[in-house]
Amino acid sequence: MDVNILWFIPLAYFIHILEESPRFVPWAKRYLSAPSTFAQFVVGNVVFMTYVLISVFLATFYPSEWTLVLGLATAAWIFSNFLIHAFFTLYTGEYSPGVVTASAIYAPVAVYIYINFLRSGLLNNLDITLSIIIGFAVMLVPTLIQIWRGKTMGTSKIQRSEV
Repeated sequence: MDVNILWFIPLAYFIHILEESPRFVPWAKRYLSAPSTFAQFVVGNVVFMTYVLISVFLATFYPSEWTLVLGLATAAWIFSNFLIHAFFTLYTGEYSPGVVTASAIYAPVAVYIYINFLRSGLLNNLDITLSIIIGFAVMLVPTLIQIWRGKTMGTSKIQRSEV
């Protein structure tokens, strides 16, 4: 197996950012409370893209069990982002900016990469599981913090609709 397939992830992420960028901040202000400015959106995406690029770089240029787990975790990260977009679109009944690329690109790319890693035998089942846990944590922890901050600040539409 060629681990260079991991480079599909930063490419998919770049395309995803193009879909999100014009509409994500106003949508996120209603449902997550953050980012509240386009500058915060850019900084957050620079941080995440740095994580993706470093992880994929290490996995492809310095392959070892740990770097491959870290690189594979980026596939779980984009898949968890797909789940978040799909959830919010279904839950709110409103287009979540990014749901199209998350559905059409993120989910298939992540599944393709995981199938290839599973078939290759490069990593054992524990490593695969660890990559999923890491990838989901990197995506979900900041999202859950944003939702919690929105609830405690009284700005989250989700919180208001539950009252």
